[in-house]
Amino acid sequence: MSSPFISTRWFVLIAAIYLIGVVGSGPRAMAQSAIERLVSPGKLSDAHIEQEKECSSCHTSFNKKAQSGLCRDCHEDIDADILAGSGFHGKFPDVGEAECKTCHTEHEGRAADIVGLNASEFDHTFTDYRLEGKHASVACADCHASGVSYAKAPQTCIACHKEDDPHFGRLGTDCSSCHVPERWERVSFDHATTNFALLGAHADVTCDACHVNQVWEGTGTECIDCHKADDPHAGRFGTACADCHGPSSWSRIKFDHDTTGFRLTGRHSTIECASCHGPGKPDPAPKTCIGCHKSDDVHKAQNGPDCASCHSTNKWDQVSFNHASTGFPLLGKHETTKCEACHTRPIHSWTPPTECIDCHRENDEHKGLLGPDCGDCHQEVSWAQVRFDHDKDTRFALVGAHDAIECAACHKIATTTALPSVSCGSCHQEEDPHKGQLGDGCGQCHNVDSWTQKVNFNHEFTDFPLLGKHASVDCAACHQTKAFLDAPVACNDCHSQDDVHKGGLGQECATCHNPGGWSFWVFDHSTQTSFPLTGKHSSVPCGACHSPRSDGKFKASSRCVSCHSADDKHRGAFGTSCERCHNTEAFWAVDIVR
Repeated sequence: MSSPFISTRWFVLIAAIYLIGVVGSGPRAMAQSAIERLVSPGKLSDAHIEQEKECSSCHTSFNKKAQSGLCRDCHEDIDADILAGSGFHGKFPDVGEAECKTCHTEHEGRAADIVGLNASEFDHTFTDYRLEGKHASVACADCHASGVSYAKAPQTCIACHKEDDPHFGRLGTDCSSCHVPERWERVSFDHATTNFALLGAHADVTCDACHVNQVWEGTGTECIDCHKADDPHAGRFGTACADCHGPSSWSRIKFDHDTTGFRLTGRHSTIECASCHGPGKPDPAPKTCIGCHKSDDVHKAQNGPDCASCHSTNKWDQVSFNHASTGFPLLGKHETTKCEACHTRPIHSWTPPTECIDCHRENDEHKGLLGPDCGDCHQEVSWAQVRFDHDKDTRFALVGAHDAIECAACHKIATTTALPSVSCGSCHQEEDPHKGQLGDGCGQCHNVDSWTQKVNFNHEFTDFPLLGKHASVDCAACHQTKAFLDAPVACNDCHSQDDVHKGGLGQECATCHNPGGWSFWVFDHSTQTSFPLTGKHSSVPCGACHSPRSDGKFKASSRCVSCHSADDKHRGAFGTSCERCHNTEAFWAVDIVR
């Protein structure tokens, strides 16, 4: 059973609440503050000791979720980071949605560490300053001074390394434009940004070789600014050293002789400059072959002054004349023929003929029958190698067996005269076993590979398509000779001996029979006779009415009495017109009209 007495603490609490309700605003605030201190779970840390005087600085009555908003109202720099997505609180996942007290717990005493930073596990990538290179191995305390907010540590190189700056501030404060965090003395400055890229040997020169006493601005960029003392030309060629020299090596000349209008090719590219230029040489130097090589002209000017039209700069006796420029390119055997074999006189005064027959008339084994255009068939590689393309050059392509026969087999006269015809019959008329019955269209059945093999004839395109059993019959069974049109087409012409009707039903076998099989016959008694089969008649076998006859005929009487006289119970008393009373459904079914 509980004590009937209320404890002192609870009594004070109840009294304070009562006073809040009955006294004025001043005493009421004092009472409320007293209550808040009374129910406080513990003292605040040193960081928030001032807020201990007023609980509403961090708390809102009956609204725990408002606490983080009060924190951010007070810590404006952190609130700004969260909103901007910068700094640790702005980059660490889910910080903006979490309650501040999740990480920073208060009311655990003055000495409590409400920051909760584990320096050994802290990921610096969630800050605005990634630790790269040597920075990754630096102790936290080297950058974050004791008692100073971690977020306020300096982030510029010069802030930490001002005393290490060998340039004494002359190059500004942007150390990272040259140096890298991996190693202080490893310079990554791109000299190309200064409009003077370090190429060739310049890339190996130390900075102070050009920038004496660390004077970085105003350094000359022209070659002559540094190399005037090295100029072996003593200024005779001006100050544009780069027109000839390159940065890789002072002795490596890169002068482009092409800019002078005279390219140095072949042997010219290996001779010394002084061979053409210098004391005792014409000034300016000549640009024509004859200007330098007149004394070397073995033709004694007979072939004119244009030496380059035949000779090359690689070797004087190596002739490189392009004969194609004359309109007559040297191909095949012509290419190895000596010049004098055709050019029997000086080239400027006489031009040799260019037609084949002009030189090869004595070699014409056709004796002029094929005309003067030897090049239509022969080629320069070999006189005996014929290149005439019958497929393209005529209207009759040589395919199959035609490709292997000799030209003379068809061309009995000179080929300058066209053949009268290119039809099969023009050559093979005597070999036609059909005696002209099938016309000249031999190609409809035969092919050019073989006259007797691979015959491709489609009987469907004739007046007698091969259907049923006819499709498997050997051709010779109907066609006794190659005169195929002589073969008969009527059934009786071939099957008269097979006619079981002995001709009694005529010769139109197809009226009942079909080519699928001799026993497959179809006869419609209703349409093909005057006696349609109705009632019981439709199921009676043919032989019941049509008894075999010696003449093969199937004719039978259509009168009832001719078949049913024995069945007449009236013994002829009512005549022979049985159908007046009886019908074909049943003999006893009587239709009596009274």
